[in-house]
Amino acid sequence: MDWCFCTVTVTFSGKGRHCRPMPASGCYLTRQSSRSSSAGKPSRRRHTAMAGLLSPLMLCLWFTLFGDKAHAAPAAQSSSDPLVLAFYYTWFDEHTWTYDRLSDLPVEPYVSRERGVMGRHIDQARAAGIDALLVAWYGPTGDSNQTEPNLAALLEEAAARNFKIGILFETDSPFLGGTGAITAALQHALAVHAAHPAFLRVDGRPVIFFWRPSLYGVDAWRAIRSQADPGYSSIWISEGVNTAYLAVFDGHHLYSNTWNPPADLTATNQKFANQVVAARNQHGVYKFWVATVMPGYDDVRIRGGAGFARGREGGAYFERAWQAAIASQPNWIVINSFNEWPEGTYIEPSQAHGGHYLNLSAAWSQRFKAGGGVHVQAAALPAAPPPPPVPTPQPEPDTPTAIVEVALANLRGGPSTDHPIVGTAGAGATLPIRGRAAAAPDWWQVEYSGGTAWVYAPLVRAAGPLEQTPSVELAPEIAPQEPAERAEVLATESEPATVEPAIAAAAVSAEPISADAPTGPILSRGP
Repeated sequence: MDWCFCTVTVTFSGKGRHCRPMPASGCYLTRQSSRSSSAGKPSRRRHTAMAGLLSPLMLCLWFTLFGDKAHAAPAAQSSSDPLVLAFYYTWFDEHTWTYDRLSDLPVEPYVSRERGVMGRHIDQARAAGIDALLVAWYGPTGDSNQTEPNLAALLEEAAARNFKIGILFETDSPFLGGTGAITAALQHALAVHAAHPAFLRVDGRPVIFFWRPSLYGVDAWRAIRSQADPGYSSIWISEGVNTAYLAVFDGHHLYSNTWNPPADLTATNQKFANQVVAARNQHGVYKFWVATVMPGYDDVRIRGGAGFARGREGGAYFERAWQAAIASQPNWIVINSFNEWPEGTYIEPSQAHGGHYLNLSAAWSQRFKAGGGVHVQAAALPAAPPPPPVPTPQPEPDTPTAIVEVALANLRGGPSTDHPIVGTAGAGATLPIRGRAAAAPDWWQVEYSGGTAWVYAPLVRAAGPLEQTPSVELAPEIAPQEPAERAEVLATESEPATVEPAIAAAAVSAEPISADAPTGPILSRGP
């Protein structure tokens, strides 16, 4: 069976609309074997040329008649809408596109930071029936973190096209060193990015998906959410094979259901759909079930002997994934992925497959949405916990003082993580500041146990007349070594697992091994 994915350029002027179809080279044509799910249907190969001509002409007619309406803002999403989403990655650059690491290449190799690329991808996603792209995000900080500026640019490009963008929160981001950094990143996401008119909202609530929340325990996430989203005014979708996280999150999805060894897609979808229903009943609030569809999988070239491949079967596997997902009656469906090239799950037009998978997505998205979606009785917000008591304001100290702002901070014999820990200080502890070294500006020398120690500055609030802080000359034996990455220091200098039951102990708890878990390699995010 032939599929044609064409685009048409429409220009507007005072004399009316003019349609200019792309040349034939711009139309991706693929052929599907009669052994696919389309078996039994008459072949349409003879009509390929005619299809390539009629598609742009029909689009031209549509723009001529309804062009003004095409630019109207989409209706606000409600919890009963059958949305189709797709994971999207923005960390590709000029060095990405080589066959030594990828099994296939895009039709048009690109760098993710270019606005024209973003616009092209949004247009392709819309044509494929996708309602929003879920953009992998490493948080707002980090000099080499391109996901933050690229997310901001994508929101602008989406707004210009009446499209929506959500976040896929990368919990294992190299720029997020612990629960404090994760909380701050989520606060930034909700205060800055979610305020953008192009950000994906359902029932007025911004939507955030999470990758690998199991790096932290349920109690840790409860503490994170109590600070980042205390009113439960956003929708958080967890990931993995442990639905216990629905005690804190508002919905669940499997990032991947293409496992090694393979699992039955229909049974897998239904099993987790049933677990989400059970969580709704258990917690007394609505929980979203998001089913995953994948065209295949192939990470052999990036993981060698630890990788595996699941063939696409000319699109038949993708179609079975859609059938299994729809049968589980999901609220939404998420495509994994639009452009995760290193793991071979892309539907973006490629040199091997052309636009075949965009066309399949368009057909199956339409079929899913034609079902009308799952009726949701006003997806109830979970009751927000009572706000914590407002602390009594403390007077500003008369002398330079470091006030610990994390659960527990390490105190070291010198201004780096290479020096031994000589003590610890809990949240709220006040440590008189005794000095600072020009060679180690990220550390304070503080008074401790009749002597001095060093504390990492981002873990404390420095107060008082800091201009009175003496400058300290470091002896050679305590001079700082090569500076560590900020995220690494934050992770090692605060919240030891042995002393903080509410956050730290929960943070290091491993996700219980489930019978549903794949036995293949653990997926990783990143280029």
